[in-house]
Amino acid sequence: MSGPVTAFVLGGAGNMGAIHLGMLRALLERGVTPDVVVGCSAGALNGGAIASAPTLETLERLEALWLGLSRTDVWPTGTATGMVRLLRRGSALNGNEGLREVVERFLPDSTFADLAVPFACVATSLDTGRERWFDTGSLTEAVLASSALPVLLPPVEIDGEAFVDGATVNVVPLAKALEMGATRLFILQLKDLDLTPRRPRRPLDVLQRCFAISRNFRFVHELATLPPGVEAHVLPAAPWPRLRYDGFSRTSEIAEGTHAVAAAYLEAHGIGTAPGPPGRA
Repeated sequence: MSGPVTAFVLGGAGNMGAIHLGMLRALLERGVTPDVVVGCSAGALNGGAIASAPTLETLERLEALWLGLSRTDVWPTGTATGMVRLLRRGSALNGNEGLREVVERFLPDSTFADLAVPFACVATSLDTGRERWFDTGSLTEAVLASSALPVLLPPVEIDGEAFVDGATVNVVPLAKALEMGATRLFILQLKDLDLTPRRPRRPLDVLQRCFAISRNFRFVHELATLPPGVEAHVLPAAPWPRLRYDGFSRTSEIAEGTHAVAAAYLEAHGIGTAPGPPGRA
């Protein structure tokens, strides 16, 4: 293959996965398409969809699906029922029936082999504590496993092993993209990493800071130690509104804001070809 091998690396984002939509639109509008796609959690969902056919038409379908999502699509049992479950035996506050239906709507292909572009997604084994990569077999089961947010959603059993959200061990999976041959990385993640040193003021601040550090440590290390000759672009995300973990009411705002800043980044770095005026081919 002549030229760089381009990877889209989609990090975990939960219900903020609409940030991927804005970044993907900015890339595809400028003619930047992936040779490989890797994803984690919501990035597995969006990554699998775009790997089926990395075109603006596919993205428009994906955008329509995100815009149509509501809390009850993913969390049909509701908070009250979930809190009752917290006091009972079981592995999660909610079932994953709702998420399964969402995944099946988002992914038109049933197996990895059906995809147009090589794709892999990561989940975390509850049995071994290690990451597990999926790139063959059922696409639905793999994406469900990668997106199984601990406590809120039940582990997904595949081949006798229980799996939860890949973000537990690998929130932005750079190394896998390199393993698949990528030499140019476009990194689509929830936000720019805030590495500004600061002293937390409250116990909750300490907890949140430690959680952010633990989730991002591997990504920061891998980004800083990329092999020579590998080009990496961490696409910026616009500031987003506060949302509950189960809220989807600001999807359009999130996608549009992120598209604007991602497109500006690509323009400033001379990546791809500027799209023509609206309404023109």
